Amino acid sequence: MIRLALAIAALALLTACPKEDPKNPHPTPPPPPPTLAEQIKTLEDSGVYPKLDRSTDLKGPDQNGNGVRDDIEAWIAAQPMTEKQKRSAMLKAEGFQKKLLVDVSDKAAVQKLMNESILATACLADAYAPNREEGYKVEKQMEAMNTSTKERLIRYMKYSAALSGMSFRSPTNYTCP
Repeated sequence: MIRLALAIAALALLTACPKEDPKNPHPTPPPPPPTLAEQIKTLEDSGVYPKLDRSTDLKGPDQNGNGVRDDIEAWIAAQPMTEKQKRSAMLKAEGFQKKLLVDVSDKAAVQKLMNESILATACLADAYAPNREEGYKVEKQMEAMNTSTKERLIRYMKYSAALSGMSFRSPTNYTCP
């Protein structure tokens, strides 16, 4: 029984070994897999991923000065959303941008910004009613895009840490854009 097991193991090892091609004794090794940056660029170029600003600047480009980074604004414009959904997404995107720029040591400003953010979330969810979950998915996508660089992610984490110990209420009588 042991001999049979050893024979099977030896056979498996022999068949697993690569065979040399006598015509090409030194085959060219396969190319290395693409780097993460190359994979991301390929996905961005194909349209699977949005082309995001990856500068170290927290604010990023905002040519029209509306408080939303140009790359995120372009992504929103390209989405199959209703006009109400796009307006609400822009409101939420503006809030994400403000979170990167707020003075996190100013507790009143952080509290005010969080209240605005809760309102923008409610508007986005309302715009997607009755399927509010879709609005939350859009919000999560924009959050990921807004924190697309190390500098922005660190700043966003500092904003989140500044919320510690604060309490907030869901808005009631509110008006959405």
